Amino acid sequence: MAVASAIIAARGIPPPIKLIGLLVAGTLASGGALAINSYLEIDIDSKMKRTMSRPLPTKTVPKRNALAFGVSLLVIGVLVSYLTLTLYATVFIALGAVVYMYVYTIFLKPRTSWNIVLGGFAGSCAALAGWYAVTAADPLIAWVLAALVFVWTPSHFWSLAVITEADYSAAGIPMLPSVVGTKKAAKFIVANTLLLIPISLLFYLYLTGTGEAIYLIGAFIFDAGILATNIKLLLKPNKANAFLAFKFSSPYLAVIFLLGCVAVLV
Repeated sequence: MAVASAIIAARGIPPPIKLIGLLVAGTLASGGALAINSYLEIDIDSKMKRTMSRPLPTKTVPKRNALAFGVSLLVIGVLVSYLTLTLYATVFIALGAVVYMYVYTIFLKPRTSWNIVLGGFAGSCAALAGWYAVTAADPLIAWVLAALVFVWTPSHFWSLAVITEADYSAAGIPMLPSVVGTKKAAKFIVANTLLLIPISLLFYLYLTGTGEAIYLIGAFIFDAGILATNIKLLLKPNKANAFLAFKFSSPYLAVIFLLGCVAVLV
């Protein structure tokens, strides 16, 4: 997302130092945050079938090693960003890690069924980091891309939570489907997607020339597809349809951001 956002912001291929900096800093920082998050969630992961075979719950990797590894990656990632990118980009890379590890994992996840809604801003930070690594111009469009990630996140993860509802209940995590049930959760998923679609089409206003049609047609097809799978889940709320909605939504952001890149490059 960060690289795609940078390409869209530059309306072309950014300088190599920017692309390399984003790739290295983003990969290290996100990997470090993930390792620290795994350390923070050892107890939860050990109670869930989907995660109990991971290295930390099985004690394949010592806890302190995982923490040291995660902190090291995160610090190096932020340092690489500071040396190769802008201060704004570095702030958003660091902020994304903080939101993911502490705001989402520690504070929101165990306390509220709206955890993934507010925690989704961690993903938005990647899009903002990519944009501000290149330019501070057109901030409205930068935040449209951030909003796209933010609003996509709940529909995607709620579909997964329908599939793994028993796991979250066993771990005492109040994910929405575990709290309100699958049928009501499906209504929230559809409502959230209806909010996602206009945001994805709003980005169209930034484009000019032949790129407009490419983006609009591609976005419309994928918007229609994700809405169709969500409605199918609403009409028949079961794990099979939840899996279909989850799998269809998985590449959605990659496709939309790729369409944005193609649109500004043609």
